[in-house]
Amino acid sequence: MDGYLLKPVDEEELVRYLLQIKQSIEQEQEWVTMNRAASEWNRAQFLQAWLTEEIQTDAVSRQMAEGLKLCWEHYQVLLVHVQGEEIGSETGLSLKHQLITRFEENEQGVVFPIQGDLAILLPTPVLTSGSRNALRKQLADLVKKRGAGSFTAALGPSVHDLEGINLSYQTAKELMRERFFYPSGEMLSSESTRYLLDALNSGEALRSYDSAPIIEQLYYAVDIGNVEVLHKLIQQAVAAMLNEQYTESGMRNALAELLTSIHNKWTLRRTDPQTRAMDYSDRIAAVFRQRTLEDLHAHVAEFLGELSSCAACDSRDQGMKQIMDLIQRNYSENIKLETLASVFNYNSAYLGKMFKNSTGEYFNTYLDKVRINKAKDLLKQGMKVYQVAEKVGYTNVDYFHSKFKKYVGTSPSNFRKELEL
Repeated sequence: MDGYLLKPVDEEELVRYLLQIKQSIEQEQEWVTMNRAASEWNRAQFLQAWLTEEIQTDAVSRQMAEGLKLCWEHYQVLLVHVQGEEIGSETGLSLKHQLITRFEENEQGVVFPIQGDLAILLPTPVLTSGSRNALRKQLADLVKKRGAGSFTAALGPSVHDLEGINLSYQTAKELMRERFFYPSGEMLSSESTRYLLDALNSGEALRSYDSAPIIEQLYYAVDIGNVEVLHKLIQQAVAAMLNEQYTESGMRNALAELLTSIHNKWTLRRTDPQTRAMDYSDRIAAVFRQRTLEDLHAHVAEFLGELSSCAACDSRDQGMKQIMDLIQRNYSENIKLETLASVFNYNSAYLGKMFKNSTGEYFNTYLDKVRINKAKDLLKQGMKVYQVAEKVGYTNVDYFHSKFKKYVGTSPSNFRKELEL
């Protein structure tokens, strides 16, 4: 008997007392149910339910944890993601078994799958870089032994109570979600540094990513074979995307667009039929198969390096020849002295003087003469004046008229009429 009521009975007091008895009975039933479940569950199932909030963090669940021998002084969640392998696959199940053998049989952790990853709850905190490296090496050996692909490991912070496990898990989960932005080959933790963050503070990083000028400069660097500038520009582009907080998807799409644009321009300028016929589509598509930003950065640099066919300029004369050759190949583009100066690592004013000393012409005059000579050839082929203007790089037909008359002494129309006489 839990209590009594004196007559005459107050109705409200009776209802209140009955509700208390009902609540007490329900709580006892819950205890019985949870205790029965505890005997049926294993530790992996309990941790899955705990972290996915299928059970509440109350006295009953803590009693279950005690019954499952999960009351430790420390807790730390380690997540393991194997590239291209499902947890339920043969390789995934084999790796899970190996992890259980390695950790559970030695009482060094509890292994359980959760939301597509394998998780290990560690009772001994892993706090130093040395211990993290040693643990990652052990995981790498196990993954390699089971024939699985590359993997990523993420470690949450060490906590001191069951309630804190969720914090450790959520931290590891966030690191895992952002694994693309971290360097390859390390165990991710709160001490990990994102890839290329140093480049953002180098003074050379662009404040924002603007594809047009970057593509233009990179194409010229590829065209003249300036590998040093090529790598510098790629790093600036990647750093600019990081500075603007591009998502993984956004960065992949932007770099695929960059490679496609440069490759198309490069192919159009080739005269060798075999070179023009080479299919690089798979190399560009491989942008979407790179595991990390570090891998993607290396892939972009390698691909553009392969397109580069000229040796780096070692002297001023070689540099001038390369610039003039570049103009001959790209006269229809919006070539600017400032762009070439950045590609060749020169101050634009200094490059202008060098160009004048080497060619006897100012840069813009030389470019105009190349364009007009090409225009004369096209007019001889019977092309219309407006078509020729666009073909040689003049977007304004009137401006083309004035330039043509300046260097040839007559208008494009008269020049073509004279050819027909």
